[in-house]
Amino acid sequence: MNTPSQEPARPYGRTPGFKFFMIMGLAILMCLPLFMISLAVAERQVRAGEATADIESSWGRAQNIAGILLFVPYEASASETFGAGTISTLRRNTGVLLPARAQYSAAVRTETRSRGIYDVTVYTTDLTIVADFDQSDIAELAPAGATVLWNEAVAVVGLTDVRGLQQNPTLSVGGMNVPFLPGPGPSAPDAKFASIHAPLSLVSAPDGLALQTTLTLRGSSELAFAPVGKDTVARVQSAWPHPSFFGAFLPDQRQVGPTGFDVSWNVPYLARGFGQVFAGATALTTISETQFGVRFYRPIDFYQLVARSLKYAVLFVGLAFLSFFVVELLTGARLHAAQYALIGAAQVLFYLLLLSIAEHLGFETAYAIGATATVGLTTAYAVSAFGSRRHAGILLAVLSVQYAALYSLLQVEDYALLLGSVLLFAVLAVVMYLTRNLNWYRLAPLPGEA
Repeated sequence: MNTPSQEPARPYGRTPGFKFFMIMGLAILMCLPLFMISLAVAERQVRAGEATADIESSWGRAQNIAGILLFVPYEASASETFGAGTISTLRRNTGVLLPARAQYSAAVRTETRSRGIYDVTVYTTDLTIVADFDQSDIAELAPAGATVLWNEAVAVVGLTDVRGLQQNPTLSVGGMNVPFLPGPGPSAPDAKFASIHAPLSLVSAPDGLALQTTLTLRGSSELAFAPVGKDTVARVQSAWPHPSFFGAFLPDQRQVGPTGFDVSWNVPYLARGFGQVFAGATALTTISETQFGVRFYRPIDFYQLVARSLKYAVLFVGLAFLSFFVVELLTGARLHAAQYALIGAAQVLFYLLLLSIAEHLGFETAYAIGATATVGLTTAYAVSAFGSRRHAGILLAVLSVQYAALYSLLQVEDYALLLGSVLLFAVLAVVMYLTRNLNWYRLAPLPGEA
């Protein structure tokens, strides 16, 4: 009996080794249509982002709240020396005082708004803000010798998007309700943030100051707060079942379930990292760096899932080719390169079906439809190609496991590498076992041989 090395040379087209590399070349060529599909995913993501921005611009953007702050102008003399003389000038500045205790309490109602086929989560919140100012902090507001203009003091609430306000709020101070006005007020003309202010018209420096307001505010995607108090407490309640907490501080207490969430934060003075008094109108810019809050997370972003599935596409197209190739080797059937190209095209079109159907029916339904259609089409083609329902049934089982494995990889992102590695090792082991006795030098008999 001739060993493989002793057999006569065969034409390359008749050897399984040549065909194996040809099939791998076809798998690589499939990268081109897969790349075009990935471009389509990116383009659809851009359109979804544009639809989201359009809705948010009309409804209200993500809201970051800072307040209530006390803006108080003061006048201080400054001396400048020119030659042998000294000139004294009176300069006007603005001191910004943060509260000793700040409390946010938000009850959030979420809903979905649509622009075409794109959905965006938006919310309306009834937000109560309480701020208490201590006399000891008030005394440090202006430098010694300065004249504090308490009659021009204003209370300021910083917002990301004032267009989200659904009513004209008032500020409760000393048993009176003072209406808010647009902007930071004349006491802070250089402020670069969106805000509203309420003039306090104080006669003199107060021993302490307790301020409170309630805002009905619309926004989208997220709601965040700045830790403006020496002791800042925030509480958010909502029926949204998928919150995602972010920022410089995570909740101290949280109850999250399918019916919604109830969470609270408690941020102490030393943890926030800045003082009580600011000179000028840069206070909100500084404290916004330590904001915290909640995102109204949508657990299924099908564009991300489709994009992730495309990362495995070449691998799974190659596995489909390998399945047909192994069946071909073990059964003696012969498939043409054009047939492999059609099989690969069916696997590639799965990702386009997944993208297009997911935009209308969601990812899970789209995956079920696309996988069923692709496996069904490929199996039906295998019946004709191999002329055997038994062999086609084997491929049906293999492809079904393959698409089930891909779905599992997409659902467990943290373990995708581990599962993918185990899957590839198992596939390699099976192929090596099935082809362990295969003569790779000879696939078909030469002319005249039995």
